[in-house]
Amino acid sequence: MSTCEFGIHNPPLEKQNNCDKHGDFVDICYMRKTWQGCPICRQIKKDEAAESEKQYQLQVANIYLGKRISDSGIPERFLNRTLENYQVDGDNPKQAKILKYCTDYAENFSDRKKTGLSFLMLGLPGTGKTHLSIGIAFEVMKNGHSSVFTTASRMLRAIKDTYHKGSEFSEKQVLATYETCDLLIIDEIGVQTGSDYEKNIIFDVINSRYENVRPTIILSNLSIDECKLYLGERVFDRMREGGGKAFLLDWPSFRK
Repeated sequence: MSTCEFGIHNPPLEKQNNCDKHGDFVDICYMRKTWQGCPICRQIKKDEAAESEKQYQLQVANIYLGKRISDSGIPERFLNRTLENYQVDGDNPKQAKILKYCTDYAENFSDRKKTGLSFLMLGLPGTGKTHLSIGIAFEVMKNGHSSVFTTASRMLRAIKDTYHKGSEFSEKQVLATYETCDLLIIDEIGVQTGSDYEKNIIFDVINSRYENVRPTIILSNLSIDECKLYLGERVFDRMREGGGKAFLLDWPSFRK
């Protein structure tokens, strides 16, 4: 026997019904005269709605990912560089070890971000430093974080351009681009003149990121000792703090 209070049936009403697509079923009514209808049809509609929402969220995520990639400064030539298509020489265990480190760094970037863990990749041209770092950047951006890739010369030039009369951006705005992104990658450290001005700018950017616990990756064709001399002990120590590595990529160039 069913009791009805405020139009709610307890226990629910039941009756035999028929669906044109799925045949006979037991229809159920929990409230007033609202019958549930075919359970298979209801599940299909529920699954379709869930898939539609999933596709919508995927479209939104791709839009935001596209925006992050557009803002990252990654040159068009390198837009196809991923950690998956970085080729490792089977006879080079050191190369495989560095790829593993970069992959782990990218996959666990949320944890790296909490500690500001930074590292350096140094050594010969053509060994894949840029490829590996951009591969990290793509993984980081896929997971909702921001990343900026720049050469040291480009960063310095962008800052110097703000000193011109009528500049579109202020020095503070340009510095914020490099100082506030979740991951900053600076390539070609050491190809500049090495003036005090340049070193001070690089120090200020890295120091600001260090103080605000934001990871930085530095790439250079210099050796470890040369890079330490160019950057100075303070910058080099900040890059190594908390377990930051300094990898030397010393195998032959891929470009040859």
